[in-house]
Amino acid sequence: MTRDTIYRDILLEHARHPKNSGRLENPGLSASVHNPLCGDELELTLALSGELIQDCRTIVRGCSICQASASIMSEMIIKKTLKEAIITGRLFDESLRKDNEDVPEMVEPLRPFLALKAHRSRIKCMKLAWDALEECANQDKSPNYT
Repeated sequence: MTRDTIYRDILLEHARHPKNSGRLENPGLSASVHNPLCGDELELTLALSGELIQDCRTIVRGCSICQASASIMSEMIIKKTLKEAIITGRLFDESLRKDNEDVPEMVEPLRPFLALKAHRSRIKCMKLAWDALEECANQDKSPNYT
């Protein structure tokens, strides 16, 4: 099995069987984002305990790449602080802009997406869930995430 085949299988598994799908009843933070290039829509709801993300749910109406990214992100950010989650998203964004496939350990679960970064039109699909997370952080009145 090639590396690209393994990555494709990981992404397809998350797209077909997304983790943490749905909407939280009383979220502490929520955001809805839209990708005008392809029509993807995503809603993110977060439950916080202090700075810690206790739970996360996403509703995705979009392509399999967007669905897989939201699923993987949701697994990665639960039990992290909002600040740690934001840093992870920003490191992912930086990794997508680099010419090589080196990634910090913090974003290793997102490595399968790097095989797709040559398809520039799909980068927004990969980042949409992370954009929603940034919007949630912008609503949070506690710390500064910039």
